Amino acid sequence: KSALTSVDVTNIDILYQKASAYIDQARQTIYRTIDTEMVKAYWCIGRDIVEEEQQGKKRAEYGSFLLNGLSERLTQKYGRGFSASTLRDIRLFYQTYPEHKFNPNLGWIHYRSLMRVHTLEARSFYEIEAEKNSWSGRELERQINSLLFERLAKSKDKKGLMRLACKGHE
Repeated sequence: KSALTSVDVTNIDILYQKASAYIDQARQTIYRTIDTEMVKAYWCIGRDIVEEEQQGKKRAEYGSFLLNGLSERLTQKYGRGFSASTLRDIRLFYQTYPEHKFNPNLGWIHYRSLMRVHTLEARSFYEIEAEKNSWSGRELERQINSLLFERLAKSKDKKGLMRLACKGHE
C-alpha cells in the first residue's frame, strides 16, 4: 500500500465538498417538495372539511364534532400533527386561499402566519417579501408582529424602513 500524498488528500477534500453539496441540495429539494405537497394536501383537507360542514349552511356544533372525530382518526393512523386545532388551521387555510393559488416557495409554517393577516394587501405584501428575502417562518411571523406592512404604509422613508426590518434577518 502506498501512503496518500497531499495531492490525493486535496483531491479527496474537493470531491468530498462537491458530494456533500449535492447531497445537501438534494435533501433541501426533498424537504421543500414534501412541504409543498403537504400544503396541497392541507388545502384539499380544508376544502373537504368546509364542504362537509356547510352542506347548505354553517353548523358549528357539527363542525366541532367533525374536527374532533377526524383528528382522532388521523392521529391514530399518522401520529402527531393532526389535532383539532391543526384541523381548524387547515380549514382556515382553505377559507383564506379558496382559489388554490399559493406559493410553492413558502411552507406550511409561513401559511400558518399569513392566514392570520386579515387584509389581502398586507397578506400579499408579506408573501412577496417572505419569498424575496427567503424569510423563515419565524422571521415572517416577526415581521408580521412588528406590523412591517402598516409601518411601511405610513413611512416616508420606505427603503430605510425595509433595511431596518431586514436587519433582524441578517
